[in-house]
Amino acid sequence: MGFAGLEVFTNKASVKTKRQRLNTGSKMRNVTGRRRIKQSVCLCAAMLFVATAGYAQEAPQRYVFSVDGATLEQALDEVYAQTGVQLLYSHDLADLTGIHSVSGQYTIEEALEIMLQGTEFSGGLTESGVIVISRKKSVKSHKREGIVVVPKKMKTSLLASVAALSVGGGANSALAQEAPEIIRSAAQVSNIPEPAREPDEVIVTGSRIKRAGNANSAVPLQVFTAADLDEMGTTDLAEALLQLPGVSSGVSPKNSNNFIQTSGLSTISLRRLGDSRTLVLINGKRVVSNSGNSDRVSLSTLPAGFVERTEITTGGASAVYGSDAIAGVANFLLEDDKQGFQVDARYSTPEASGGEEVRLNLSYGTDFADDRGYMFIAGSYRDEAMIRADSTRPKSILAIEFDDPDTSSDDAFADEINAPGCDPANEDRHCFLGSLSSSTPGGVFEGDAWFVNGQWFNDKGLTAPGHGPTDDFYTDADGYNFRPGRSLLGSREVFNLGLHTKYEFTPSVEGSFVALYSDIESITAGGFETLNNGDEFGVIGQNRTSIGNMSSSHPFIPPEVEATRSGSVSFGRRLVELGEQKRINNRETIRFMGDLSGEFGDSFDWEIFGTYGKFTQVQDNPNEFNAQKARYALRIESDGAGSFQCIDTAARADGCVPLNIFGEGTITEAAANYIRYNGHAEQSRTQFTAGAFMSGDAFDLPTGPVKTAFGVEFRREEQDTIGDPDGDLIGGIDGDPTTPDADVTTLATFPTLSASYEVVEGYVEIDIPLKEDVFNVQAAARIGHYNTIGTIYSYNLGAVWSPFDGVKFRAQISRAQRAPNITEIFSPPRPDSDSLSDPCEGIRLDGTGIDAPEGDGGANADLSVVAQNCLSEIGIQTYLADPINGGEFDAPGSVFGPNSGNLNVKEETADTITIGAIFQPTWIDNLTVIVDYYKIDISDAITSVSTQNTVDLCYSSIDFDTNRFCSVITRNAVDGFVDQVINFQENLNNELVEGLDASLKYKFDISSLPGAWDIDLRYSHYFKDQVSFVGLGGTVLTTSNLGEINNAKDELRAKLGYSYNNIRLTYTMQYEQGGIDDLLNNADPSDDRYFKASDETFHRVYGSYTFGDDDQYRIYGGVNNIFDNIGPLMPTGLDHGGSHNITTDLNDPVGREFYVGVRARF
Repeated sequence: MGFAGLEVFTNKASVKTKRQRLNTGSKMRNVTGRRRIKQSVCLCAAMLFVATAGYAQEAPQRYVFSVDGATLEQALDEVYAQTGVQLLYSHDLADLTGIHSVSGQYTIEEALEIMLQGTEFSGGLTESGVIVISRKKSVKSHKREGIVVVPKKMKTSLLASVAALSVGGGANSALAQEAPEIIRSAAQVSNIPEPAREPDEVIVTGSRIKRAGNANSAVPLQVFTAADLDEMGTTDLAEALLQLPGVSSGVSPKNSNNFIQTSGLSTISLRRLGDSRTLVLINGKRVVSNSGNSDRVSLSTLPAGFVERTEITTGGASAVYGSDAIAGVANFLLEDDKQGFQVDARYSTPEASGGEEVRLNLSYGTDFADDRGYMFIAGSYRDEAMIRADSTRPKSILAIEFDDPDTSSDDAFADEINAPGCDPANEDRHCFLGSLSSSTPGGVFEGDAWFVNGQWFNDKGLTAPGHGPTDDFYTDADGYNFRPGRSLLGSREVFNLGLHTKYEFTPSVEGSFVALYSDIESITAGGFETLNNGDEFGVIGQNRTSIGNMSSSHPFIPPEVEATRSGSVSFGRRLVELGEQKRINNRETIRFMGDLSGEFGDSFDWEIFGTYGKFTQVQDNPNEFNAQKARYALRIESDGAGSFQCIDTAARADGCVPLNIFGEGTITEAAANYIRYNGHAEQSRTQFTAGAFMSGDAFDLPTGPVKTAFGVEFRREEQDTIGDPDGDLIGGIDGDPTTPDADVTTLATFPTLSASYEVVEGYVEIDIPLKEDVFNVQAAARIGHYNTIGTIYSYNLGAVWSPFDGVKFRAQISRAQRAPNITEIFSPPRPDSDSLSDPCEGIRLDGTGIDAPEGDGGANADLSVVAQNCLSEIGIQTYLADPINGGEFDAPGSVFGPNSGNLNVKEETADTITIGAIFQPTWIDNLTVIVDYYKIDISDAITSVSTQNTVDLCYSSIDFDTNRFCSVITRNAVDGFVDQVINFQENLNNELVEGLDASLKYKFDISSLPGAWDIDLRYSHYFKDQVSFVGLGGTVLTTSNLGEINNAKDELRAKLGYSYNNIRLTYTMQYEQGGIDDLLNNADPSDDRYFKASDETFHRVYGSYTFGDDDQYRIYGGVNNIFDNIGPLMPTGLDHGGSHNITTDLNDPVGREFYVGVRARF
């Protein structure tokens, strides 16, 4: 509220304020620009001349002064008390010393000259009668010292103020004609009224109409400043914003370890609706996406120290900003008035291993071209070390899962050992069980291809300790723990640059330009690849080839295995010799934004803008293996010279080296190099936008001006992806099933794609005051035409009601859209693997042995229908006919579940209701309470039916041969296993989110203690969070995740701050509500078969001390997660768990962390 760097003295009170923008986020025009000064001062002077009928000829007015202030602030306070004349000056000058005393009768100019004698400053009166203090040598236009700022709304206030001075104390028109000397004492001016001062009108996020701040907006708006970020204990902007109500994590380093395209990104999601439904703006402009599979902006691409503040508005905003603004908008506003050089260095380290972080921020701001221009440049570097699962975080390496015990006689022994007290006879009871891998570094080998009655040997080829020569290998007791060493949080190296400049071309035209560059490398580690005899290569859905068992005559078979085998040898081997698997992403982003802005007439502003952005991602996946080469390398023969060679002559010509997998460390470097596969893929996104708009007062009503904004926009989005040619994809990465080396690895990578779309849009907004300063009605509408989906419409209608001081109510209804992105429309099937509980699991030829399908799609399924459909599959019949399989179908637990675009997909549509209230009681100073209710109902939501539900809906249907769910399933005709389930993007029925956000801010003093205190509370409550889709026969199936892990009903953040002189201390508490994990259908949540996670709280403290001239230096530090709370164990087997064990919303894998930093300004 107020003016940048200026002290405003009224009624002996000073208000230190910060620069206001006329167009926040869109038109960054400086209120204090020369044009504003000249126009405002001239206008006020002209009006004053008319109002006083010759006052300009009045003799200089004299006052009785008695000024003896030690500092400029004290002296000017006395000047105001003795004259009543308004003062404007930079608060940077408040502590200026060397002020001379003034005693006697003087004009204001004479008194100021005496006071400031010997300093580099001078004082005087403007034409409008306002005292100004300025440097003698120059006048600054950015964060300037001693410049009068006269916003439109203050012109009449200044006029009234000066006019009051001209007629106060009995002055009349005759005085102007006679022009006598007027002498006034402080007592004579004590009753001069304080000039009214209205706030500047600015554009805030959620509208392009200028208003007097967020208080007059119908949509909720939260502001997060650079100072707030300082106290969060993190350098990750996305992580810091999680403190705000309604803000949750989209993609983060914590949850993206296994993600194919997005590992290492930092995005936010509003209302838990996903980052693709949260529109991210920079200075009010759209920017290019940082992902190839969705429209999402990674906040790690913004230079630290370059963002002045973040404005977040929740609720549908498509009528103002277009597509994607279903859940809301996050607008990152860049610095535009900092002066001088600033350096900020920070170091942090966890108490446990890894995770050290070094950060360095540099910035510089200055005026140029005789103060008509301003430039701010910033650079930041951040190096975040990887955090791996190890003994310093014991939960991360526990080899357990949550599952029901296997009641088969040959496995109950292992379950009972690993889960004492877990009754194996109770099939419905879920327990913590052992979870190890049968693929060990030395290999597991058995007597035949099916692991029946085989023999397990350790890495030296001997029988396992504690086992007899005929004991079976029990995976959950004897297997390999693959968790240690894998990344919990990947490493990131971030380098960002930013430039923001503004220039006043003429008194009525200003331009601005922004350039942003980001280069980020992120690395995640995934352990070691495994090689199994059943691994396949070739085109999915066609005749794929397996690596196969090792021949009974294989020369590398050790005697122990040779003695027990009954035929060919099956195997499982962890390829430690190849090195650990990694996903290395190098992401480069460039963004340019430029605009011209100015005034049109007396009441309208205009802007023309254009933006360009390009994002490039290069991904490398080292240390995978080529399954085809592995097959060649395992089939060997004598070379006739006492050694061995590969049998296939073409493979030998290609460098094939025999592969020995029997025992640990037996794979030679040459063999490892031959079968090693290093994946590589590239993709880019390009965006171009252009637009123009106008905003201003259309006309006046008795209740105030009717405000409006209208404009047009154009946008083009492009994507080009070159995937890995050998990756595990349908038909090869290039879509050509004849590609000779396609699908030779199990590596999942990008699909090749080249596509684009364009959209042209127009919009209009209006704000109508129905009762001045009490009741406003606001509306907006937008029409957009896409060359992909056609024409879409969006709108909103809102109102703001202020029945009395300190209370304001606001409400809005809106219709918002999200147009399908390039991937959702054009993408070929892209790789993914999903867990699957095959509804045909356990079936026998007589139709018995199956259980009810586990997914929601199979709820209330008729088991006789499921059995009939399963037995109609040729592959299952073939499997059951083979005596070796024991007459019962045993399906694998995972399947290829590639996602695919859909040319017929259309836009999502959301109807949003928001109702809120702002309370600022006049009887409690510095207290603000905000409460907002919202409901977002999305129809035609773009998503895909899960792999599990697709399979369940297929086999539960009486229309098995014709229903749409079966058409995307491929089941192998030889073994009956499901090879793939393609998940096409579709417009499903409905997503619904309903909730309440509340915040409380309060600043107060405690009389018995020095200093000042502040409280900041943020609370969110969800009433509904559900997804519905149309199943068989038009039945609507609804699932709700509310109350489950990662989908809490309640969220709470609390911060307590204390300031004393140059000391700042804060304590922050973050509450994460626990929940259940939905493993069973239609079960009572109190049933102990559910896994339940308890509530968690995380605590941190921050402290800083500033010192030096004008608080030039600051040292700061803090502790995150004071009590070292890692959170609950969330293992595999849980819907919301995973093999990393501690990476859900309820976990903090970093643990207790210490940091320290220093900041300096020059």
